[in-house]
Amino acid sequence: MSTTDRTGRERVAEATAPARPPARAVRPAPPAAATAAPVPRPPAAIGWAYAMVIVATLAAIASNVFEIAHQVETGAAGAATTGDLALTIAFCALFGFFAEMLRAGRQWGRVLLTVFTSLGLLFTGLGLAQLGGRPLVGPLQASLAVASLIPSVVGLVLLYVPSVNRWMASVREEGRTISQRLRKAVLTAHVAISVGWLGLVTGMFAMSVAGATTHNAEQQASMYRTMSMLDEIFLGMTSMFALITGIVVGAGTKWRLLHRRWVAVKFFLTMGVMVLGFSVIHQLILRANELVDEKAPVRGGELDTVGWSMAGSALLALLCLVFMTAVSTYKPWGLTSRGRRHSPAKTTRAPRKDVHAS
Repeated sequence: MSTTDRTGRERVAEATAPARPPARAVRPAPPAAATAAPVPRPPAAIGWAYAMVIVATLAAIASNVFEIAHQVETGAAGAATTGDLALTIAFCALFGFFAEMLRAGRQWGRVLLTVFTSLGLLFTGLGLAQLGGRPLVGPLQASLAVASLIPSVVGLVLLYVPSVNRWMASVREEGRTISQRLRKAVLTAHVAISVGWLGLVTGMFAMSVAGATTHNAEQQASMYRTMSMLDEIFLGMTSMFALITGIVVGAGTKWRLLHRRWVAVKFFLTMGVMVLGFSVIHQLILRANELVDEKAPVRGGELDTVGWSMAGSALLALLCLVFMTAVSTYKPWGLTSRGRRHSPAKTTRAPRKDVHAS
């Protein structure tokens, strides 16, 4: 066979052979990941704020324990006492958890400590002034309340000194948000608790209207006693945990707590409804039951005023909760001024063509 024949056959074989894929360019191996910068150590103010929170929490718990002991000694203990004990244990665990999140650099931990320390100061001040909620019993409980107020104020100030603000800013991007799994769990709890809160307030509004309009003393007494039971056992607990879960979902996710108007409105309305329930509705329920026990006339006396005041307060709380539900659905109003300052797209986002359309 000649060389020319072999060359022709090789060309035919090459022409009929399937095309080979082009060789992939060999990419250089990626460089080793740079070592993450170490998280700066928290300043001394964080440690002192942590200590102040723990001291204030222990003093508040001791005050609640003495109140429960007083209820047991006077024979006033009941289902409400069990609810108080459960709340005391829950708050002990929650404040410890929030304090640990603060030491870990979690922004939402600082927010929760700030909110609940402020609420504690408000409610303790109301109790000392005998203006709302459960009045403080005896000088020992009042002393414990004062002992919780002082470290609470000190700890609250220490949470926002410049060194703490700088440290939180340096670690906030890593510690700002919660995981997706935790977010879904907390969001589920928040929705379920909020629905329960709405149902409780709706039921209490219906019972207050029934008590204010009936002419039957037994029916009126049963309405007000049922309202007292719901208020003592369930209402405070559901409102508090609705606030806790709502703050975690807001501060620990992309929504933030004060970056969007609808979230900020929900936050402040939730605290407002809680204060309304604690300082107004709770006191009216106590007074209504006192008048029922004193055999006050069903119509034409103070029970009329108290009953309609309860109905009006419950209606206001109900309207606020329905409004918050609608706000959660529609998410209106856009960013707050704080949100616009911290928005990464505030300078690069193209304007919408229909911005002036209505």
